[in-house]
Amino acid sequence: MSVITFYGNDKIETAQTTSMAGIATYLSIEQNYKILLINTRYNDTSLQECFWEQSNNIKPRGDLETGISGLIKAIASNKIAPEIITNYTRTIFKERLEILTDNNIPKDSYERQKEYMRSIVRLANKYYDLIFVDVKGNLEESYIQGILQESNLVVANTSQRIKMIKEFLQKRREYDILNKEKILYLIGKYDKYSKYNVKNIERTERIYDVYGIPYNTLFFEACNEGNLADFMINYRNVKQTSTQAPIIDSISEVAFRIIDKLKELQMQV
Repeated sequence: MSVITFYGNDKIETAQTTSMAGIATYLSIEQNYKILLINTRYNDTSLQECFWEQSNNIKPRGDLETGISGLIKAIASNKIAPEIITNYTRTIFKERLEILTDNNIPKDSYERQKEYMRSIVRLANKYYDLIFVDVKGNLEESYIQGILQESNLVVANTSQRIKMIKEFLQKRREYDILNKEKILYLIGKYDKYSKYNVKNIERTERIYDVYGIPYNTLFFEACNEGNLADFMINYRNVKQTSTQAPIIDSISEVAFRIIDKLKELQMQV
């Protein structure tokens, strides 16, 4: 049972959420894992949009009994058996892929959620095989530090701009919580023809485990329209001559590298 946190330091869109969703969905289809996706961002519907159509109701709601808010109430009332989490998730594939999230909640409710995020991740890790957590923000925030401390692996998401890559590497040196042995680097909307391609970045910055997921129109349309699961099912065995092959190949490569990396880290314990 492992926690994989997708963390981003770039204010520019890096496709962090869609990359995480695609990788987790691929693994849920191809492997016999029980997977949970957790959205930690305030009223951000990016993860939900990958899997279902969103409601037009934008009025903040309080006192929820579902999602993260409902789970927190259960934790607060000491109803904390790990399997209870599934009562507050939304199922994408039965016994394979679930999502834990909230949206349209008041700001004060979200601030309370952040206090429980580490406990939620820790509890989920007792029930699911793989927990993917979507995190973005300042490393000085205590809830982010708590999630990273619970993480077996951190997937560092960045754009292909060398400035942003260098900034993350500097943060890695400043914060012990970003253990370089437990990091994979992922470039969203990757362009293999850039001079800052994977091989050149690994060579010039002296880092390893750098990967890229290229931009693909159909993939991002599917993520915007709630059709990611269908996209992954329809194209998972695509021919190499297809225009969808590069993104499926890259998602597959990163997905299995995550599994291999987790196994390597477990052997070091």
